[in-house]
Amino acid sequence: MLRQPIDFIDLHCDTITLCASKDEELRHNNMHIALDRVTPGSKWGQMFAIFMPDNLRGEDAVRFYDRSLAFYRQQIAKNSQWIESVTNARQLHETFSRGKFAAILTAEGASVLAGKIERVDQLYRDGVKVMTLTWNGANELASGNNTQQGFSSFGREAVKRMEERGIVVDVSHLNDTGFWELCEFADRPFIATHSNSREICGHPRNLTDQQFMEICRRGGLVGINYYKAFITDSGNTDTPNDLIRHILHFLELGGEDVIALGSDFDGADLPDYLKGVENMENFRESLIQAGISDKITQKIFFDNAVRFMEENF
Repeated sequence: MLRQPIDFIDLHCDTITLCASKDEELRHNNMHIALDRVTPGSKWGQMFAIFMPDNLRGEDAVRFYDRSLAFYRQQIAKNSQWIESVTNARQLHETFSRGKFAAILTAEGASVLAGKIERVDQLYRDGVKVMTLTWNGANELASGNNTQQGFSSFGREAVKRMEERGIVVDVSHLNDTGFWELCEFADRPFIATHSNSREICGHPRNLTDQQFMEICRRGGLVGINYYKAFITDSGNTDTPNDLIRHILHFLELGGEDVIALGSDFDGADLPDYLKGVENMENFRESLIQAGISDKITQKIFFDNAVRFMEENF
């Protein structure tokens, strides 16, 4: 049976960083994402994160980012027949109208700033649209889920500059202390690009019900993460229904206009039923079979992310 094009936007993957480290091509590879495995005709928008390892600080972090950025730009240019980099919703729609896929550049880990506020302006000029504030450890801004500290004074300053420049704050990986501190001073909507429900799976990387509802209240987004350890407490999952439980719970909390996709492709150990971008059509059908309407499924896969970009990019 021929695969059918679908509309989907994914808020997070580590494909660019992994491709660069393995000297692989974005067009064709054996990783989770390859351009030649996305069904032609699909309206696919992918946020490509430059992942910052926790052990890199200062100029080492800047050099790593610069190398990754150069690789990203080289791959987009090399594959311009199929994909274009976009920085706003108008460009997104224009790219789709030309029958191409859309790439959105993001950064995972604010160590990329090297503790310098002017680096926010540089990332803005580079086209970075979303920045995950931390990975699992602490950096110059705040602390990840393996640590307990909150925001530094520089972190608060950096968030305000990000909001001024239109770089969206991503709270995935941020610890609970940091999350609630952010709520005290953030003015713009923020998102969790790749986080599930802690009520369904108790990993501290997942969102509590209160955190999810706060993101809803602020008009943000939450991308559903495919990492096994964030789907079930045991880390074992053999059916899409395990992940759909997170979606159903978030829907019960009023998240119809907030839930999106945040795969963590090429950055985590994924279940067989989602181990590759080519599985997205089957996953969409699984939501329909689970009783989620076609309208809501379309929101989760595409519409919610597009609307957020229209309002915030």
